[in-house]
Amino acid sequence: MSLNNLEKGINVIIPTYKGEKYISKLLDSLVNQTINPELFDAIFIVNGEKDSTSDIIKEYQKDNPNLNIILTYSDEGVCNARNHGVNISKREYTIFIDDDDFISENYLETLYKYSKPNRVVIGTFLDINEDTGDVQESYLSPPLLKNSGIIKEAYSYMPDILVITTDKLIPTSEIKKTLFNPELKNGVDISYYARFYPEHDFEFYLVDKSEGATYYRLWRDNSISRQPLSYEFNVIGRLNVIEDINKGLKTAKTDEMRNFIKSLTGGQVNFINEYLKENPKDLEKVYNEINSYNFDFFPYKYLNENYTQLNKENNELIISYAFPPTNTTTSNVVAKRIINNKNNVSVICGSLNDKQKDYEFEKIVNEFIIDKMTVNTDFNDTWESTLKFIKTGMKILENKPIYDKIYSRSYFIPSNFLALAYKLKYPDTYWKAEFSDPLRYTTTGYKIERYIDKHYIEKINNIIPNEYPSIRETDTLNSICEYLTCLFADKIIFTNENQKTFILNYLPAEIREKINSKTVISPHPTLDKKYYYVKNTDYNIDKKYINFAYFGVIFGSRNFEDVINALDNLNNEYKDKFRLHLFTPNKTMFEQILSKNIFDKTYINSPISYLDFLNLTTKFDVLIVEDSAVENIFKINPYLPSKISDYFGSGSDIWAICEEESAMDKLNEITYKSRINDIESGKIAANKIMQDKLQVKISKKDPNKENTEEYLRNRINHLTTKIDELIQVAEEEFRKDSQYENEINRLKDNINQLKEENENIKSSNSWKITKPLRNITNKFK
Repeated sequence: MSLNNLEKGINVIIPTYKGEKYISKLLDSLVNQTINPELFDAIFIVNGEKDSTSDIIKEYQKDNPNLNIILTYSDEGVCNARNHGVNISKREYTIFIDDDDFISENYLETLYKYSKPNRVVIGTFLDINEDTGDVQESYLSPPLLKNSGIIKEAYSYMPDILVITTDKLIPTSEIKKTLFNPELKNGVDISYYARFYPEHDFEFYLVDKSEGATYYRLWRDNSISRQPLSYEFNVIGRLNVIEDINKGLKTAKTDEMRNFIKSLTGGQVNFINEYLKENPKDLEKVYNEINSYNFDFFPYKYLNENYTQLNKENNELIISYAFPPTNTTTSNVVAKRIINNKNNVSVICGSLNDKQKDYEFEKIVNEFIIDKMTVNTDFNDTWESTLKFIKTGMKILENKPIYDKIYSRSYFIPSNFLALAYKLKYPDTYWKAEFSDPLRYTTTGYKIERYIDKHYIEKINNIIPNEYPSIRETDTLNSICEYLTCLFADKIIFTNENQKTFILNYLPAEIREKINSKTVISPHPTLDKKYYYVKNTDYNIDKKYINFAYFGVIFGSRNFEDVINALDNLNNEYKDKFRLHLFTPNKTMFEQILSKNIFDKTYINSPISYLDFLNLTTKFDVLIVEDSAVENIFKINPYLPSKISDYFGSGSDIWAICEEESAMDKLNEITYKSRINDIESGKIAANKIMQDKLQVKISKKDPNKENTEEYLRNRINHLTTKIDELIQVAEEEFRKDSQYENEINRLKDNINQLKEENENIKSSNSWKITKPLRNITNKFK
């Protein structure tokens, strides 16, 4: 319905439920309006249980025949009443008033004066103290008192005002397009406007306070927001509101609108937090309740947190070559640092277009991101690509304010190199640099042979203080990254003491003491429990068995053989009472190396998203993690598997297969440990796990148990057979390739022969003689 189909003036829609105590005050304020009474309809909708309200309204109708006071009825509930009022309204603009509130005498006339078809007009807003009758400023008042006229960026300037139903004049043709949700028992205003505003592109106009067009609001003891604490009100009711808010989010067309609508969920979560504060035992129940709604957006940032302590901007820039949605370990660790720090930050990262993406986890960390800047690039760890990342990144950052702090994490070296460039340009900026692992070697001891250009080396050497060694052209790219990061960063973060010792030992002796003074040990972060329930996977786990899970890849220094040996050598009472679940990109590899006994009890799955992973870790009996075996390569093991931090938050038991004195071996929180390359140690750990979980003791003597030497011979025979099978398959493929190549060459020869014959025909006398005849034939065709 357009404005052309509506009468001039205002619909004043007033739902009323047991309003006999207050309704006369409102009626008096309507009777005394300065606007021409022919320009407004006062529509009273009685909903729910009856009292004397209707009689009072009828008396005013009789005493004020010049006013168009309409009395009607609806089903119970304020939403039904408002919807009914909107449905029967016929004037071009609409105002909602609650039955315990009232308005100044010039209110309707003044707001109508500033009305336009695409405009929402808002008056002054004041509260009335119910006990004393005193007029006081509302928490909504400040924006209304500071400005007037057309408000730019209204959704960020006055979000609270925009989502109360009262004190605004709105075009009726637009109001009629959106219904209030009668299924909701609370939060109906927020729900309505979250769905209403995305459909429109309104201009917002604030009437100047000097004009005195005031809406007076009265707080009542039975206000819906003052209900007693309950699961139904604080949890279910608020989740229903958030579900409605999500509907508006789907139709939002701008970032400003999306951010506004997302912000509306925070207050709803605060009600949930109040419930959790008094009922902490229901924590997991609430998480599962949230999960059951399958929200596109839920503000986990606020859940079970002190709402007032969040949203603090600390002018910090996170520099991470890999960052969500790019799905790598580095991406997730950096995101976890941001989430755990609970501060709003800016981020610059690479797009890494060719890497796998995880958009679900990106939504979680994005709640803490003020500004995300992306360098468009495929993944590449060469110096040329790193230099491009530095130059492009610095060009983007030139247009931003100078940051007080920067943080970078280096598994991928471009992160620390860009942070170095920023630190050198803005030396007062505080730089925290983290190493995920040593950079110069792989876990197999391979020295990463990548080098840097001479021009950059000369440039950096001019900056390095004279008392510290210069870098050389023979230094590798990764070793230079370690050295310059340690030299120029203000704080250096290592994930464990072994890593710190390892990296410092490779640095020049004259700078070790300086570097050591600014280092801290900070293990990989563990997320709050709530993030383990953002997803609820439907993965099938048979609880009749003890279920082991392993997430990740296997490679030279982490080969899974210790797990196979341990499970193969379980006591007979336990051999059929376990199941192994693998989540890995190495499916084919596992299919080949698992023994038949274990393979028959194993479920091999593809890799999963990070949030699926977190949820699944809560569901298994035992989570398996292995050290990288490096004792024959390095004097000290500097590697700490990052997944151990996620396991710690799962609540499940952990079985860690450790190298002696490794960082993981030194962790006391791990329930079960065994040694790498030690079959006896693995057998003891695996049997202990089964005994604890099944509460069935091992027989003192197991007559069917193989001795270690015999087992190893059988295991070697199994692996040798598998290798032979794979070689045969490969050789057969090679033979096929050779046959295909021969056939292709034969066809090429035939084609070349046909081409040659064709050329001979075209050059023959008979072909030349018959050309006119062919031309005639073509014309007939």
